[in-house]
Amino acid sequence: MVKGKEQNPGKLGFRSYLGTTLMGTTDSLCAGLMSTFFMMYLTDYAGVGKWGAILGSALLIFARVFDTVCDPLEGWLMDRAKVGKYGKYRPFILLSIVLVFAGVSGLFSLPSGLAGSPTILFLYVLFFYLLYDVGASFFAPNLVYRTMTLDLQERGKLLMGPRMYGMVISMLCASFLTIINGINRFFYNLHTAFAVTVCTAMALTVIISVAGLSMVRERHHVEREKGDTVKLTDIFGLLRDNAALRVKILDALFSGFIWTFLFSAMAYYMKWAYCADLATGAVDTEKLGLLNLFSSLLMMVPLLVGTAIAGPVMKKIGSPIQFHKILILAEGGACLDLFVLHMAGFLALSPVPFFLCALVVTTAIGMDYIPSETLNIEVMDYEIYRSGKDRSALCNACNKFLSKGQNAISGSLIGIILTAIGYEVDSVTDTFLGELSAIPTMLNWFIVIMGLIPGILAIISYLILRKYPVTDKIRAAMAIKGTL
Repeated sequence: MVKGKEQNPGKLGFRSYLGTTLMGTTDSLCAGLMSTFFMMYLTDYAGVGKWGAILGSALLIFARVFDTVCDPLEGWLMDRAKVGKYGKYRPFILLSIVLVFAGVSGLFSLPSGLAGSPTILFLYVLFFYLLYDVGASFFAPNLVYRTMTLDLQERGKLLMGPRMYGMVISMLCASFLTIINGINRFFYNLHTAFAVTVCTAMALTVIISVAGLSMVRERHHVEREKGDTVKLTDIFGLLRDNAALRVKILDALFSGFIWTFLFSAMAYYMKWAYCADLATGAVDTEKLGLLNLFSSLLMMVPLLVGTAIAGPVMKKIGSPIQFHKILILAEGGACLDLFVLHMAGFLALSPVPFFLCALVVTTAIGMDYIPSETLNIEVMDYEIYRSGKDRSALCNACNKFLSKGQNAISGSLIGIILTAIGYEVDSVTDTFLGELSAIPTMLNWFIVIMGLIPGILAIISYLILRKYPVTDKIRAAMAIKGTL
């Protein structure tokens, strides 16, 4: 073991891989709950009636305005932090776990009695959402990975564990409706069952995440030169001068919507396309739970396989940027197929073609994680190579803000559609209370969000990526200089 480390000082042990994997448990579960169920919880299970869709849309828009100040500020705080006994970034990961736990637990335990007080209701949800939002921004695992090793192959290995583990968490998250239906047999109230299930699961993830964090050690930090003070305004210089960061952000601005748009509307589409009685508005909740569980199982395998084979495939292709471009086109093509099949009436006949298209997208997304995140870390390396200064947290803040903005926009579009058709669901029986004739129109809009828009955005992203400036020659120069 010692001899191996002498041959490769950047080589990491099993404890490091396990720690970085487990420390993301809370973040993974929260991301799944917020992207898949938060809007549906507000509209269907929170017990606040018609206020759910309005509240969700307004909240997500307000939070993104808040992020324009908060995310750069958090990046600035992390870049300015000194390397202490527990490292530079690990304390922020711990803070993230605590804040996210408190925020999400509060959001999914919304007192239904607040429905008669819109102002108090909004302030309650806003407070807990901002706790979650601030906490999510402090979770920056890429910064930890970068300090653990300078070896590119080891960094790739660090990315695989958390990604595959996160998929397992997502699968469990997708089966939440099945679990909630089981727990509801004790309460006979879906609102209460939701709160009990989410809060219990969140508490368990905190224990696992903290245990994982305790196994991680930071090793490599760029020494700050005398007089080098990190400023909030540095973020504008990064966007202006770091062409790699600029291109990657523009790419994520468009391609990032493929995932968020598809999965923000998927649960709604399956519920009203395959599980609802259009004559009464009643929903077969057990069938919906099974479809959600089936879809998560069906998609988890290609996600896991895609992630596992991405490294060797990327090595064969020879470039993370080329691999990333190929996968973006695959994701966009499958989304366009989804739109065409719906408009032609084939999706209404059976959920099979719906799941097949989703499988293609999921496989490509699973494979794309490795080249995409490799590029995100390379952007941080490129900044150090270009300017000699470490602004990794500010680079990461740009991506964090963008990712949360995409989730908010996709969720807001769903909320706008639901508000426009007078969407209202009984939180106890899960029965549609609005105009039943509006459901087909609602499904058409969902497929536009899930299929047409992501397909167009994928094409735009591909064109942007052609401007990525880091070539093999520059990459070699970065290695010689010691950035890598």
